Amino acid sequence: MNCKIPFTKDIDFEHKLYEITSISLEHETKVEDGTLKGNFIISGDYKSHEVSINKEPFSYILPFEITLADNIDESTIEFLIEDFTYEVIENNILRVNIDFNVIASPKEEVEEEKEEEEEDTRAFNEPNDLFTTPEANLFENVDIPELKEEKKLEIEEQETKEEIKTKEEVKEEQIEIIESPSKEDETKLSEDTIINNIKDDDAYATYHIHMVSDGETVETICTMYNSSMNVLADYNDLTNLNSKDKLIIPENNE
Repeated sequence: MNCKIPFTKDIDFEHKLYEITSISLEHETKVEDGTLKGNFIISGDYKSHEVSINKEPFSYILPFEITLADNIDESTIEFLIEDFTYEVIENNILRVNIDFNVIASPKEEVEEEKEEEEEDTRAFNEPNDLFTTPEANLFENVDIPELKEEKKLEIEEQETKEEIKTKEEVKEEQIEIIESPSKEDETKLSEDTIINNIKDDDAYATYHIHMVSDGETVETICTMYNSSMNVLADYNDLTNLNSKDKLIIPENNE
């Protein structure tokens, strides 16, 4: 499931709306009874008159619901905002346009992936017949006595060479085995590290989409959201910041 959904809503202001001086978008989502429920939170400041120097704050909550198909694996759901625009209509209406994506995988695909991983694990752990065939089977298709005897001599010679390894060589091999963990151990350690570092996600994923106003700088925006320039640079291109550019700002929970 990869569904792009447009969302448009007209917000009626109680007072005259001349200009939006700043605006941001946040969202919260949760899955309940087979439905993706959430809210868009629109907030910012506005001017009611052209000559006014005062800015009035505003905040509105816009709920939405999306019915999920029965075969959707709820643990795979991703919610992504693609675009956010707005316009002022008739001096008292703010129209917001939000495009977002809902991405999820069917339960069948998730189960198939798990089965494939289990099969790969079993195939890796099961012994290979090519390396466990009894010596007697090597001669099942040999009918000439001379060839049988030659094969036996080759095997005996190989076994003799293997038996004459010195104790020093054996000790070196043992040391290497002790000092170097196997690939399985390394994989297990890596998996344990990843598992120990996983934290449960919060019930709501929240970030801001800030539209830059005239006179604003990266520093003033960082102060406004209690963030830092390094954090903003991870999500945005700050090399040429202009009015009406949109910045993605993750919420600072510290």
